[in-house]
Amino acid sequence: MNMTELSRDYRAARTLQIANGLGIFTLLAEGGMPAEEIARECGTKPDLTEKLLIACASMGLLEKAGANYTNTPLAQTYLVKGRKFYQGDMIAHSARMWDFWNDLDDNIRLEEAPRPQPDDHRHFIMAMHNIAITGRAQMIAETIDLSTRNNLLDVGGGPGTYSIVLCARNPRLRATVFDLPETIAITREVIAGENMADRVHVQEGDWNADSFGQGYDVVLMSNVLHGRTTAPQMKLAKAFDAAADGALLIMQEFVLNDDKTGPLIPALFNLMIGAYSRPELFEDIRKAGFVDPKIALEMEEHGSMVITAVKP
Repeated sequence: MNMTELSRDYRAARTLQIANGLGIFTLLAEGGMPAEEIARECGTKPDLTEKLLIACASMGLLEKAGANYTNTPLAQTYLVKGRKFYQGDMIAHSARMWDFWNDLDDNIRLEEAPRPQPDDHRHFIMAMHNIAITGRAQMIAETIDLSTRNNLLDVGGGPGTYSIVLCARNPRLRATVFDLPETIAITREVIAGENMADRVHVQEGDWNADSFGQGYDVVLMSNVLHGRTTAPQMKLAKAFDAAADGALLIMQEFVLNDDKTGPLIPALFNLMIGAYSRPELFEDIRKAGFVDPKIALEMEEHGSMVITAVKP
């Protein structure tokens, strides 16, 4: 088990606890139902219920046939109330223990001990650096040939790690990281720490209000489009405007499979924030004006997919 798995396995555990508590598996014991009917029976929000069902499918607890979700043999055996090997009470008990683990950080400290104020934004931005610097950025740099490219725009680039690694790999390349002012302050620190200030620059801006600029022959959009509730068409349209003719679009996302039953990491991310299926993402890329979208790299360990397309 790697460090990333150790830090995020709670998501799957909590998904199982919630689905069990709602009685979804017992509800489906006698046959399949569409997400809308399951939500109605459980008294839950349809959109979030569907995301929960997708996550359960990715965990091997549900199967999907057409619009209907059904229990897998695993769920039928262990998660249907009244069955001989039912484990729902054990799962419900583990859910009751959730508060202990959630409150452990408070309970373990002496009252008089000083406690620093958390900087949530810095933790978020530097978490993106932690993830990218341990191999993901290097995999992209080794897979996609940018040796003839000159000018990269990194949309919502956060710490700028991908720009740094891509420029280090490609001597001709210069990059501009576009992000909010409070993020750019952190970006400058990371760039300086990597001694790349001469090749990786920054542009403060808000993608909801500001242009990305023009004339870039590479546009990188790494984990800034999380399904159709995150204004993807607006971001893609601005990226298209910023791209020169013949520019390469590089996109990294957590992407669901075509029938939205997994993989696990994208499914859990979808439950939390949102995610595309591959056909949905390709459709929005084409609608923005880019052509020839294709999968350049699948990083199964990270649950991440890298897609390229071209501005004609």
